[in-house]
Amino acid sequence: MWRESRAKNSVAEHLKEQKGTSGLSEIGYFCSGKRKKTNAERSLNYRGASRKRLGDAPQSPAPHPGIMHRTTRIKITELNPHLMCALCGGYFIDATTIVECLHSFCKTCIVRYLETNKYCPMCDVQVHKTRPLLSIRSDKTLQDIVYKLVPGLFKDEMKRRRDFYAAYPLTEVPNGSNEDRGEVLEQEKGALSDDEIVSLSIEFYEGVRDREEKKGPLENGDGDKEKTGVRFLRCPAAMTVMHLAKFLRNKMDVPSKYKVEVLYEDEPLKEYYTLMDIAYIYPWRRNGPLPLKYRVQPACKRLTLPTAPTPSEGTNTSGASEWGAR
Repeated sequence: MWRESRAKNSVAEHLKEQKGTSGLSEIGYFCSGKRKKTNAERSLNYRGASRKRLGDAPQSPAPHPGIMHRTTRIKITELNPHLMCALCGGYFIDATTIVECLHSFCKTCIVRYLETNKYCPMCDVQVHKTRPLLSIRSDKTLQDIVYKLVPGLFKDEMKRRRDFYAAYPLTEVPNGSNEDRGEVLEQEKGALSDDEIVSLSIEFYEGVRDREEKKGPLENGDGDKEKTGVRFLRCPAAMTVMHLAKFLRNKMDVPSKYKVEVLYEDEPLKEYYTLMDIAYIYPWRRNGPLPLKYRVQPACKRLTLPTAPTPSEGTNTSGASEWGAR
């Protein structure tokens, strides 16, 4: 015993010389048969306790389905990298895309650039070995998106073109359209604002099969030439399809067990679509009322799956008990 105590004291003194007073605490753990926990073990215990507390906490309820379709306003500056030309720094005018890499630029900018270069100005991909102008295409869809997202851009561009051709009347536009000469109004382009009034027509959707069956008598002149059941409305462009369906439900006294669905041609429309969204998505050029249709269908009910019966609910377990007895 005396030797053991002496050895412990010598070890304690040695640790004290190297680590200071901390050596006494460590040798105390050593003598008592306990091991001091490291920082990593303490952190693991803390994480385990925090996970247990988090697991016991009640989970937050699932978001309402309508929140997923809530309108989110995005600043135009967040979309500028996708709408601006890298050569001139302005918004796309006559957007043109390189076939090889799909980078887009203004038409005048990329044509002037390719007169002295054969590589894309953004990724250095070779456009064409000898005739780079053959590998660029006009991107009408991208240009329409730019005109619809940037307020006043289309109007200012059309005015600039009209002023140019008024100052230089002898300048001819080869194969030019009214838009190239700046003679297209903003209304004809289909651009809308939130507070603008939209004229629309609404009629009952007969379906593809019924429409084909009625097409024969109408071509022979046996049917009525005038359409019946068509109604016309004037609504703000910010009105949603959901508001239009509610209006039709109240107007026709549709029971709650049926749902009213609004369509464009044969395609059902989302409830959160506004009339302005429909004008941008579908090919309506404002040469007449916005043609919409509706149909009434039974509302879908959620099916509840039957639960499997438990042994306490009267399930016959005698066979299993007999087999166990055997």
